[in-house]
Amino acid sequence: MNTLFSKFIPFVSCSLWSVRKTIRILFFISFITLSPFLNAQEDTGGWDRISKIENIISKLPKMSGLVNLRYRYDDLNDANSFDIRRARLDLRGDISKQLGYRLHVEFANNPKILDAYVHWKINDYIALQTGQYKIPFSLENIYNPANLEMIDNSLVITALCGYSDVAGISANGRDIGIGFNGNLFRREGFNIINYSVGLFNGSGINTTDANKSKDFSGILTINPVKYLSLATYHYNGSTGAQENTFQRVRTGFGVKYDDGHWLARGEYIKAKTDDFKSEGAYAVLGCFVYPKIQILVKYDYFKRDLNNSDTRQQNYTAGINYLPVKNIRLQLNYTYATSPERDINSVAIQLMSTF
Repeated sequence: MNTLFSKFIPFVSCSLWSVRKTIRILFFISFITLSPFLNAQEDTGGWDRISKIENIISKLPKMSGLVNLRYRYDDLNDANSFDIRRARLDLRGDISKQLGYRLHVEFANNPKILDAYVHWKINDYIALQTGQYKIPFSLENIYNPANLEMIDNSLVITALCGYSDVAGISANGRDIGIGFNGNLFRREGFNIINYSVGLFNGSGINTTDANKSKDFSGILTINPVKYLSLATYHYNGSTGAQENTFQRVRTGFGVKYDDGHWLARGEYIKAKTDDFKSEGAYAVLGCFVYPKIQILVKYDYFKRDLNNSDTRQQNYTAGINYLPVKNIRLQLNYTYATSPERDINSVAIQLMSTF
């Protein structure tokens, strides 16, 4: 009995030591596993600092831009030339969930500010925008050059939307003012109604108003189905110095269908500038014959003075767009331009790179 007991005591002692050792190991593992959470409970300062840094970074502007190289030839003067048509930097950011801003600068040719505005989204249906931006007029005018299917804007857009306007304004389709825009009747992937209206100086970009009146511009777009847009728009204002102002009125309508494969767009605009009337229209049709190759044809018409047949011009253009990668587009346009004075054949090649 004593012998059995003497053997049992060391066994029990050894077992207890093993148990204690096991408990210590489990406790150590638990401590290592739970210590980050315990520390987070005791001191959240580190996470707060990370959260603040992330919040600051989220408010920094997002940078993008484009570089546009072009080659042109025409048989009018047998001239050909390379040029850097555009070199732009675009900064956009959000001050809060509702308040955003944009600064868009052109560095090519004559450096200038293109867009500089603040955008306040009041709710899902209305937003306030103030500063310098594209006037809400025409379907084509609101296009970014990186998305425009042809190399040049249509004749009527150039002449009546503030690019090389018959009113003497050269402003890349923009002005300084304040306006409202929004969307109504949301459907899956699109809105049935889009609208934008505003009051503007009427003097173009980077300049103050030359008279006391403000110009009105507005566009209403109805999208009955996802890829189809029907738009009507109106512009009414006066241009020139206070003692020598003249009226500038434009009215137009347009239609666009674009499903990503087929594209069809056309517009008609009629205008009164001072004491003469103008009109113009265009129609463009395109499709992707391969995933990276788009072919296009376009008819383009503009008459500067309806009472003078010598001011009429018609352009017939055929084009090919090649998109080898996401941010590169190579464009080739051949244009036959006809007018009472002369006929011109021209070729343009354009490389557009965005980042």
